[in-house]
Amino acid sequence: MKTTISWRSLLVKLAGSVIILIVLFRFIDFDRDSFLLTLKNLDIRLYTLSLTGVVLVLGIKSFRWLRIIQADGHTYKFSRSFGAYMASFTIGIITPGRIGEIARLYYLRQETEIGFLPAFKTIVSDRIFDLGVLVMLGIAGLLHYATEGLVSTYLAILAGILIFFLFLFFGLILAKRMLLIQSLKISGMLKFAEDCLGLSLGKKAPLLWLITLLAYLVYYGAIWLIFKSVGIDLPLADIAIILSIVGLATILPISWAGFGTREISLVYLLSKYQIPAETAISFSLLQFVAFFLWGSLIGLIFWLLMPISLKQIKEDGKALHEIVRSKRT
Repeated sequence: MKTTISWRSLLVKLAGSVIILIVLFRFIDFDRDSFLLTLKNLDIRLYTLSLTGVVLVLGIKSFRWLRIIQADGHTYKFSRSFGAYMASFTIGIITPGRIGEIARLYYLRQETEIGFLPAFKTIVSDRIFDLGVLVMLGIAGLLHYATEGLVSTYLAILAGILIFFLFLFFGLILAKRMLLIQSLKISGMLKFAEDCLGLSLGKKAPLLWLITLLAYLVYYGAIWLIFKSVGIDLPLADIAIILSIVGLATILPISWAGFGTREISLVYLLSKYQIPAETAISFSLLQFVAFFLWGSLIGLIFWLLMPISLKQIKEDGKALHEIVRSKRT
């Protein structure tokens, strides 16, 4: 039954991607020859250099995850955290339910004595940092583009950072206050949320945020190389805002691997820089190849070196579902 639902979800997302792309090409003046010319004039050297980005970014993020695991009092090797990160990246792309994160949970549990819920907490805590960057820069993009550039890029980013941390701080305070109400049936979930949010604001948080900053500087640097390879020269700050908005758009569960939502977002945002739709779509395809396709191929090697059963991952996913349901009741 679960497998049927997963594949049905995949088909719905594929249909969503097709519909979005049809709508996009219906409302833009797409020149096929200009699109092919952009790809023909691709700077291969710069693009090849950008291919190192996905490994470097995931490597830095795996180190951040390792620090989170160590902060919880457990020993884990960097080589294993990196391998788990790379393999789960591939698993997350090729599986209908995108269960890559559950794969990391399994890798961690089979090599340490950490419990199921504490292991899951390390993954949620790790994701807060990534989501935080997207939200900060997403807010910055809203301020910058909604005001037609009246709010400068850097001022918008500063405002986004301040707004995000204010909400994070008040979210932690709210969780602590609600935990004092003993009659609440969701106290288990609130405690879990408090622990995850607390890590992003605690004593170890500055180092974890610095690691996150480094990861995204490398990511946006690789994106800058792809832009340059198709003849686009944009400031790194603008690239950060654009890609964060696109990242938030691709989170929406309405398309497969972000196809459609990524293209329509890039066409709209890059048009503000007088970049034609053909170039925007060329960039979108090149980015997909450089990060998703290339990254998943490298991750497949780690998956083969560190084999893991999808059946076991699905069982862990069911166990997680049962834990969440029990915490609610």
